[in-house]
Amino acid sequence: MKRLSINPVLFFLLVLMSETSWSDERTRDSLSSYRSIVGISVNAIDFDVYNKDSTSSNGTLSEDFSYSPFISIESPYKFFGDSNWGGLMEYSLSSFNLKQQLIDNELSDLGTSVKGYYTFVTPTLFYSFNGVSSYNNNQMLIAGLGVGFGYLNASGEVIFTETTQELHNIDINGTALAISLFLDYRTGDFVTRISGGLTSHTKDNYDYDAFGFTWSFGYVFGL
Repeated sequence: MKRLSINPVLFFLLVLMSETSWSDERTRDSLSSYRSIVGISVNAIDFDVYNKDSTSSNGTLSEDFSYSPFISIESPYKFFGDSNWGGLMEYSLSSFNLKQQLIDNELSDLGTSVKGYYTFVTPTLFYSFNGVSSYNNNQMLIAGLGVGFGYLNASGEVIFTETTQELHNIDINGTALAISLFLDYRTGDFVTRISGGLTSHTKDNYDYDAFGFTWSFGYVFGL
């Protein structure tokens, strides 16, 4: 996978923005307080290893589709005045287990694998397609972009199929850059999300990127 060179600017959303006002009491309570979302996600993930500051991958571990549980916590929704724009904080945890390598856009079993998990905290800017007004039938649709810090833990091995052909051991755990772009649809206490995300960690002379697309389904619990 061709790597994007990203110079992130972390933004922090002020908590003194006006809260939403909802006609349905349960919806109002859920969205104006912290809430937890627990569910399952369908993932298409690439795990790439780069030489530090390079944009060409040495090797890529991947899977067509994998399933994993997830849990996330969200802060109250805060809107910028009466506009459709607002902000929140997201706290998320998810895992991965990849057992194939991507060679010439084809997946191959080379006996290599990587497994691990990542967690992140992302200040998130969102746009509500329903605005600040009350929601019919307790439904909502929002798009969001989050940039923040996380923690990436991964272990396994990868063959540098694109460069030296060497077998490289993966053993990383530490802070990581986290970027998330998503579209949420909520009805009642259920939510489904389509998202793309990047978690990146640097160790020694290598950059490790977990990049993927996710379709998740979850249940919302008020905290």
